[in-house]
Formats: sequence, C-alpha cells, structure tokens
Amino acid sequence: MSRRTINLALLSLGLPILVGCMPKMTIDDMKAAMPQRPGELDRLNAFTGKWVAEGTATMAGLAESLDAKGKNEAKWEGDGWYLVNRGSFSMGELGKIQAIETWTYDTYSKKYRNTWVDSMGSTGMGESRYDEKSKMWHFKATSYGPFGKSTMKGTAEFPDDATMKWTWTESNGLTKTMEMTGTSRRK
Repeated sequence: MSRRTINLALLSLGLPILVGCMPKMTIDDMKAAMPQRPGELDRLNAFTGKWVAEGTATMAGLAESLDAKGKNEAKWEGDGWYLVNRGSFSMGELGKIQAIETWTYDTYSKKYRNTWVDSMGSTGMGESRYDEKSKMWHFKATSYGPFGKSTMKGTAEFPDDATMKWTWTESNGLTKTMEMTGTSRRK
C-alpha cells in the first residue's frame, strides 16, 4: 500500500468520529457566537476620507531627493470590520505607483494589522499601534518587492482632523534604502 492510500484510509476512519463530536448548532447559535466589532477599530476613523499628499523621498544611491505626491481614499468595508485604502503616488521620474492597503484590528494580539500590494510588484504585511501619550501612530512592516525583502518603520500624527504628518523609513538589512517625510491633507 502506498502512503497516500494509508493516509486516506485513516482519514476515512477518523472523520466520522470527529464530525460526530461537533455540537449541533442552529443558525441563531452561530450568529450569537460571532464576535462583536471591536471598538478599537473606531480609532482608524482618523485615516478615512480622501487625502492629497506631498513629501520628499531620499533614496540610497541617488544624489538628489525626489518630490513625492499622491492622492488616496480610505473607507470602511466589510460592515466596518476593515478599512480599505486605495491610492496613486509618484516620486519624481519614477512614475505613477498604484496601491491598495487594508487595515483591521486583531483582538487576540491587541494590534492593528495591515496588508498592501502595489504596482511596483511589492506585497507587504505590518502592524501598528497608537501611543496615547504622544498622540502618534507607529508602524512597522515587512515587504517583498523587486529589490528583495525590506523592513519599514514609520509614524503618523494628526495635528488637526484635516492634516496628517507622516514619516517612513525603509531598510534592506542594515542599509537604509529610503526615507520619506510628508504631509497629507483631507480634501
């Protein structure tokens, strides 16, 4: 007998036992067991809306800094369980970059989680926290793209409801590859 045949036989013998152990539930029981939307998600309201961004990017290997410009819109989806941010940005002669990002709150780890993809071929995942004392968001993430694995760190603060000041640093190992600072204004 092949290993696959043995595994299938064991699975077919064990499956009825496992299924038989499941408690019987109704749709109402399942609905009642669903978690409530965490209140921590409301803190992400600061990021919602349409924004226009301007900043400066300094990249390793380039003598001059690049002007960074962009626009994005962040809005709630999934009955308010996650925030979706769609945007387009440009950095000097590098051209236009389109990106989509999602944010949510992980109640188990008590952290904000985000994911993104962009038209430069990068994908990433990160986590964020809000510091109540400094009134500042702190981000950290790992991304994989055309230049390999990158680690990012950043901050965002809201001096008022219509202004976001942000920083972003990207590194490949110990080498800093990009540093950005800028301001986004709500439209």
